[in-house]
Amino acid sequence: MKARYTILFLLALILGACSSPQKLYEKGRYGKAVDEALELVRKGKADDRDLRALESAFNLANAKDIQQLEKLLNDPSPDRWEPILGVAERIQQRQDVVQPYLPFTLPQSGKQVSLKLYPLRDMIPQARLKAADRRDELGMIALERAERGDKGAAREAFDHFGKSLSYRPGIQETINLRDRAENLSYSYMQLTVDNQARAFLPGGYRLRIEETFMDAVDHRWLRVVPEDDPCRDCDLETRIILADVDVSPDGVDERKRIERKTVEDGFQYVLDQRGNVMKDTNGNDIKVPVYKEVWAEVYDTRQFKAARLEGWMEIYDLRSRRVLKRIPLAAETQFRAESVWFKGDKRALTPETLKTLRNQPVPFPTEQAILSDAADLFRQEIGREARNERRLFIL
Repeated sequence: MKARYTILFLLALILGACSSPQKLYEKGRYGKAVDEALELVRKGKADDRDLRALESAFNLANAKDIQQLEKLLNDPSPDRWEPILGVAERIQQRQDVVQPYLPFTLPQSGKQVSLKLYPLRDMIPQARLKAADRRDELGMIALERAERGDKGAAREAFDHFGKSLSYRPGIQETINLRDRAENLSYSYMQLTVDNQARAFLPGGYRLRIEETFMDAVDHRWLRVVPEDDPCRDCDLETRIILADVDVSPDGVDERKRIERKTVEDGFQYVLDQRGNVMKDTNGNDIKVPVYKEVWAEVYDTRQFKAARLEGWMEIYDLRSRRVLKRIPLAAETQFRAESVWFKGDKRALTPETLKTLRNQPVPFPTEQAILSDAADLFRQEIGREARNERRLFIL
């Protein structure tokens, strides 16, 4: 037990050493080194080595970011303001973390740690405004294409205006432009269900198909319009056609076989030549088993019934007036039952037959019940195929 605690103690020391500010600094994990050093400061456990690691990691991380910031500020690209904002906020966040603890004094030597801070608070709001201006500019360019029917451009414009509002919230003009871009971003699709088979279908079946389809193609930029709500501005139409419904008659296959076996059927006494019952050495009567052949008629009844629905799903581009894809649909459900029973002597049955003994044949499902099961599978098939073709629905 003592050895176990010794190992755990050594392991804790090793792990602690691996995560010390100095070790993290040496590995180039400057942000983590600063965090670990500050945690030790908060606990009052930071020594000179920890604070020196904080100083080196902090100043080096800031120096690298300042170098990147200066490079971006000299870049003539109009898209430079978002990267500038990102770097400036990263530097400011790092400085804000250490600010409450300044100044740092080395506990052993009494000297102060030198952290180089940069005044960026005025730059950050300016960068936000510039980044918002650029996003507005890009949004207007994309919106112009969107007004000509380019839905991809409309979604770009929506993203640009949304980003602009994250930098400069509450600007009503930008909100209106974002909303306009959103309205132009949607693809609208009419969904129709056509029962060409003229078959009986469960109540509310068309509505359940619509719900399944909408769940399958759910997308930020797609609006599915049900059949009861005619759509004049739809881009696509998806037609679900039920072309054929077939329900088989009740099928029964009955097979009969005879099983025989010789079984022990009582006993008889062994007699001597005088007709007396013979005795064994213990004085007991000698008996021998009597065998006879028994038989049984085994009836194996198999029942079968099936319902099958067939059709297709057609995706139609209303703008170009062409079929984009036609997908076959099919679903089948089967009822199967087997009953094994017998007449005669049960002793004649084989072990295999005994294992398969069943009750009498069961009632067949009604045509309505089995058709309802098949219709549910057909609906699930529609959902799977619609999910596979989602990319076609987003224009």
